[in-house]
Amino acid sequence: MAQSGADIAKLLAGAGRPRDSELVAVGKYVFDQGNRFSGVPACASCHGPKGLGTAQLPRLAGQHPRYVEDQLKQFNKRERTNDNAIMHTVASKLSELETHAVAEYVATLD
Repeated sequence: MAQSGADIAKLLAGAGRPRDSELVAVGKYVFDQGNRFSGVPACASCHGPKGLGTAQLPRLAGQHPRYVEDQLKQFNKRERTNDNAIMHTVASKLSELETHAVAEYVATLD
């Protein structure tokens, strides 16, 4: 069991191919720059410029878009309990388009 866990931990998420390049461009902008008009901070400011995360924050790079979108929606509704204060604040400011765009963008990261 321990060996299986160690093997799985070594696997790296692979980058997906963008389905909609314009949507991915919007996601990249929000990820890198945020949205100063609505107060959304850049995702990269916490999760890193390549979405690799840290010891405390999760890797976003290569995650399936639907999963990321669902998690952001759960943070917005306070259905997720980890780091709820910060991520709820961020998710509550994201528009539906931004949420979808960021989810599509992070799927393209290695």
